[in-house]
Amino acid sequence: MERAKVKKLETYLGFCIRAGKITFGVDGIESLKKGVKLLLADEGLGESSFKTMQKLREKFECPLIVLACGELGERLHRPAVKAVAIKDKNLADAILSVADGEPQFKIYSGGNN
Repeated sequence: MERAKVKKLETYLGFCIRAGKITFGVDGIESLKKGVKLLLADEGLGESSFKTMQKLREKFECPLIVLACGELGERLHRPAVKAVAIKDKNLADAILSVADGEPQFKIYSGGNN
């Protein structure tokens, strides 16, 4: 991924954290009832957790982006994080625009968001 896009992704994720519009971890995301606009998962996520993320994508009718192994934690500056939910429509759209067309992102689309 080109350096400018990496910086944009980190900036958007930082905005999500500062605005309180992000939920960390599969368990945290599962506890949400509504309002998820985008799911991000690391390729290193366990098989059962990944299946859970796919079910959550269907539940929230939102896209799921799978990043290359270790990429999500690195961009968040939180190495242990393997899954997050973005709860802001504008930030979700901005992250999707950065990810679109990048080979290290797999985008599973879904729903109306």
